Amino acid sequence: MTNQPSGPPPGKHESLFRLLETVQSLNCRPEEASNLPSRVFSGLETRLPPREYYWDGRSRMGNEQAPFVVWQYTLTGRGAFRESPGAPVRALLPGHVFTTIVPSDNVYFLPPDSQSWTFFWLIIDHSYVAQRFRERTRVAGPIWPVPPQHALVIRALELFDASRATLLRDDFAEEAAIFQFMLEWERFARDWLYPPASREKLLDDVRCEVLARSGRQPPSVEQLAEKRGLSRTRFAHLFRETTGITPARFITQLRLSEAARLLTETDLKLAQIALQTGFADATHFGKVFRRTFFTTPTNYRNSRRPLNAPRP
Repeated sequence: MTNQPSGPPPGKHESLFRLLETVQSLNCRPEEASNLPSRVFSGLETRLPPREYYWDGRSRMGNEQAPFVVWQYTLTGRGAFRESPGAPVRALLPGHVFTTIVPSDNVYFLPPDSQSWTFFWLIIDHSYVAQRFRERTRVAGPIWPVPPQHALVIRALELFDASRATLLRDDFAEEAAIFQFMLEWERFARDWLYPPASREKLLDDVRCEVLARSGRQPPSVEQLAEKRGLSRTRFAHLFRETTGITPARFITQLRLSEAARLLTETDLKLAQIALQTGFADATHFGKVFRRTFFTTPTNYRNSRRPLNAPRP
């Protein structure tokens, strides 16, 4: 049995106060019993000393073949998190969330010197989603500062409310709600790893340089690096660190996007499109195009043309 928070302590941010009040208002209120075997569970708790609160990712239910996600957002007070035995203990402060996959070596608990810890949590029992979360946390880490007004918290509240009010009437509704939350979580992780301003500026700069060479071979990674006074290795590392993808992959994406535009907006022959977008010939262009779009350039063009449009 846990104590429900009676209200936020003084001195905390007003936005967190409002978030706490919102979560408190989302009580269980099923209008009728649901027969759906839920994959989403949620709760709001306050933990106080001296009662112990300690969760070990290796001693909870769950196995490697059927992992589940625990997502927990601190509203007031302070908790603690350790990624693995011997790793440093990290504080879980208001406005911070941790994500862990069970089973794992992660441990989270109420530290002895904390007066209280109030948080709301989601458990998502979905193996595919858990795998996506695991892959992202390996890169972005398990603990993030997330503003209470952020879209990720709003999605979490929507899933929290839906699970407690039995609004998820069938498997499809539940799957959609889980994926909406997961995609917002992944968007935040991308922006956390690769800040949008610097990412978009670098992508825009390279995009302009590549598309400016229409009809000619696109600039190589070496040429892009040389223009910035960097070695190829240093530029490739910087590009991936800033954007999350390699420069070579981004250049290929740009060439294919331009080729797709030319297929739908012009009557140019495939050989001409290949030449304009920097491919060796129509055969090379077709092979690369199929790997990305899973269809031939001709089929792609025909599927996106009006039925009465002239065919090249």
